[in-house]
Amino acid sequence: MRLVHQLSLLFAAVALAAVAAVAGLVGWNLRAGFSDYLQALDGEQLTRLMEVAERDLAQRGGAPDDWRPVLRGWLESARVVDGRGPQGERRFAGPADGPPPGVRGAGGDDRPPPPEGRQGPPPPPPRDPAQIGQRIVLLAADGVTPLAGRRETLNRPGQTRAVKLNGKTLGVLRLAERAGPAEGVDASFLRRQYTGLALVAGGVLVAALVLARLMAGRWAQPLAQAQAAARRIAAGEFGVRLPQPREGGASEIAALHADINAMAQALSTLETSRQRWIAELSHELRTPLAVLRGELEALADGLRPLGPAALASLQEEVRRLSRLVDDFHLLATSELRALPCVFEPVMPVALLQTAIERVAPRAQALGLVVDAALPPMLPTACWDAERIAQLLANLLENSLRYTEAPGRVQVSAHAVGAAIQIRVDDSPPGVPAADLGRLFDPLYRADPSRSRAFGGSGLGLAIARAIASAHGGRLHAEASALGGLAVVLSLPLAAQRGRDD
Repeated sequence: MRLVHQLSLLFAAVALAAVAAVAGLVGWNLRAGFSDYLQALDGEQLTRLMEVAERDLAQRGGAPDDWRPVLRGWLESARVVDGRGPQGERRFAGPADGPPPGVRGAGGDDRPPPPEGRQGPPPPPPRDPAQIGQRIVLLAADGVTPLAGRRETLNRPGQTRAVKLNGKTLGVLRLAERAGPAEGVDASFLRRQYTGLALVAGGVLVAALVLARLMAGRWAQPLAQAQAAARRIAAGEFGVRLPQPREGGASEIAALHADINAMAQALSTLETSRQRWIAELSHELRTPLAVLRGELEALADGLRPLGPAALASLQEEVRRLSRLVDDFHLLATSELRALPCVFEPVMPVALLQTAIERVAPRAQALGLVVDAALPPMLPTACWDAERIAQLLANLLENSLRYTEAPGRVQVSAHAVGAAIQIRVDDSPPGVPAADLGRLFDPLYRADPSRSRAFGGSGLGLAIARAIASAHGGRLHAEASALGGLAVVLSLPLAAQRGRDD
């Protein structure tokens, strides 16, 4: 299901549940409260009828022989008519000849039957909206024997009022409860309330559906944009960028757009690096291969004799090509997994002195001075001695290759907590601050001071960083106080794999 459909169903279900709960509570409360109100109203009507009955009996001076016409008179005097149906049916529940002469009606006049052969005017419609006439029963003084009224209502609960004369009970008026919660105009009132609740429920449901549609549209559009962008990125369009959602939207969607943009940027950078890597790799491999091909063609054409000099030149180009392939393999291995290392106790000072002694003759030939500011002792470390020797050789080789003569290279080391910090500083030329962070990228050379004209494959510092990372260390570059470049290496005494640079 689409988001708009799910939200619509959710909003509709919540709205219906809320309206149903409120409507049920209001309906139950209205029904119960209205029933109490109707009972109180019945009690008032019954009390007024009792008062009318006591006044009539006081005028009569005693109990009549036939209570049925008397009850009808009481009902009319209390303005409650004993109607039995719609307009046109009989108005009284008594005998077919109507009320006997002498019983006063609601208007206070005597109503004799019309003359023989002459039809009187039709009786007015019954006025008994509460249907008291259909629920009233007159009982004898014992409160059990019915004297008049609808006896079938005796099986329903009701209210009673004693009719007394001079303190003596002559009868008991009993008004049965309504058959339902309301009858007549009262039922119409309840129906109107229930109809209103139903209309409110329908209005709330429609509003919930409209709101769900609006909210779904507000959320679905940026999600659809994110989906389309993800598909384009998967197809290789790394230049795709998503706009920031408008204010007031969901923060999760804004974060999703930002993450997709960051992913696209990272993939674009990675793709650019990959393309540059392939271009540089092909160039680096092409140079020694071209030299080898030229040498071999010259030998084959007889332009150059096959002698010790030619063989030495060929061997040098093969060694250069082998070193390049080995360096690329080493870097590829470090990208896939941590470099394989054999950790064993080593003496850091001894490793540094050995590395300096190896480059000292070459430095002297280049017109450079190598200073060693080393303490007499450093804590024993658990490193891969061969890898660390390679790392130090790469750092020193980088300084020798790019430092102008006469110049100076200074190596220093000291313990910092549970780590050893090694610095290799050199004299000018330096490296622009903007290029310091990229010196450790494979095949990167800062121009113009450290161009390819100085030799090297551009992989030495990248390999050094990979070795440092395999030992849980850090390697970074900064400006040197000597005017050139300073490479700072920090290695823990106990190697910790998995630590980032």
